[in-house]
Amino acid sequence: MKRLPYLVLLAVCLLLAACGSRKGNEKEAIDLSKKLPGDQMIYGLACDGCTDSVLVFLPNDGGDPVTYNIVQAMRKHQVYGHPEVGDWVGIMLNPKDSTEAIFVVDLDQLKGTWTYQVLPTIRATATQKEHEIEANLTDSMRALLFVPREYGFTLKRHRAASSVGNVYKGNSLTTEDLVEYPPVPHYTGWVTWNGKIILTRDTADMKTRQRLPEHKIQHDTLEFVYMKDDSLVLRSAGKVISFHRQENARDANKKAQAAAAKQAAADTIKK
Repeated sequence: MKRLPYLVLLAVCLLLAACGSRKGNEKEAIDLSKKLPGDQMIYGLACDGCTDSVLVFLPNDGGDPVTYNIVQAMRKHQVYGHPEVGDWVGIMLNPKDSTEAIFVVDLDQLKGTWTYQVLPTIRATATQKEHEIEANLTDSMRALLFVPREYGFTLKRHRAASSVGNVYKGNSLTTEDLVEYPPVPHYTGWVTWNGKIILTRDTADMKTRQRLPEHKIQHDTLEFVYMKDDSLVLRSAGKVISFHRQENARDANKKAQAAAAKQAAADTIKK
């Protein structure tokens, strides 16, 4: 009878070795966050034995690893990322065949900073229209004003998120006189739901700093189109957006920040 605890411990160790190996501190323990109501996705870890035709999967709720057929999902480009041993993965099953996963996304590979480029537009005035202002711009002014910025988000552990896109000029946000950038959406959280990403915007009122009522919190729903290596394509409200992975959010807007500083210096000289 004394051997029983040892055998159980050995079995657990072997299971963790097959499904939960981690590369340094890059990955976290299995995510046990509660699912959103109505979410049909199943979450767990990718285990040893995954190929382009099968996914060996250890569900969050325990039990033994399950092998799912993903041949059709691969053919229909419904496998996002390339699941590696120990990766946190979300899947959706074929309602007519519980042995087949029809959607697979590697959530560990989804985490990180993703951005796309945004250009400013001419700011119309009471006396001049956009095309009139643009006609009077010199090449040097265009180079200074029309600097692309990186907009996007960072998806973090424990469903936390932050936005990318703000560029500072001095101690405040830039307020160029001639051009304006689209407002930067401020994200605070993210979840997956039935094969989609839902990004949560600010949960606090900007003036009172009090938490907003649940019905006033905004959510952006994005559909997966493509994800592999450093490329991510999502569809939002019918618009397809191509993202590229950044090393980190801090460095994403280095060029735009330098341009803002240059413009600030020019404004100082003019004064």
